[in-house]
Amino acid sequence: MLVFVLIVWWLTMSSLVQQCQKALNDISTHHSVGLFRVARHSWRSGNEIANGITREGTVHQFAGPEPALGVSRQLTRRIKRWIDNRHVAMWRVLTSTQTQARKLILRPSPIAKTRLLSFNRMQSRAVTGLLTGHNTLRTHLDAMGLTDSPLCRRGGAEEETSAHILCEYEALAVLRHTYLGSCFLDPEEIRSLSLKKIWNFIKGTGLP
Repeated sequence: MLVFVLIVWWLTMSSLVQQCQKALNDISTHHSVGLFRVARHSWRSGNEIANGITREGTVHQFAGPEPALGVSRQLTRRIKRWIDNRHVAMWRVLTSTQTQARKLILRPSPIAKTRLLSFNRMQSRAVTGLLTGHNTLRTHLDAMGLTDSPLCRRGGAEEETSAHILCEYEALAVLRHTYLGSCFLDPEEIRSLSLKKIWNFIKGTGLP
């Protein structure tokens, strides 16, 4: 009895299986249709035709949406969870790299990822660049050999880093208060700000 209950309440997610179900239902309106288990190499004509089609399909290059084989939602969630865990582990281990980013980003964040995906390409590039230090500020350009000095182009003896612009550059104090809530901030405070506020600050200051 339990088997019949499961069949009645079974939810089909695959569009291909749904097409097969519809085809069987259409046939069953005029013909008697039954489901039978056919053993391998039983030499039944229908089974042999299906095997031949399968063998023929293996010699052709796959064409269509990937993955070629269906992936369950449960497996997709497990893969995503594994990737997220590996990302966090690598962030904790590789402490000698991404020094600018580590000052302003606490850890990989699903919430931040969702927000970045809601931005358009220009917004996402600008916010990511400012928080990671991979942008057109002089410290990064100097590391790439594209400028002769890492010092702030607006004057002063400080290097023109993302933290300098976001936290302490005096000429931006009023705009920083307007968009970020304070004239001067610590890098730890930047970590708690929303990416929307970071973008508004970038737009308001006209940063390159």
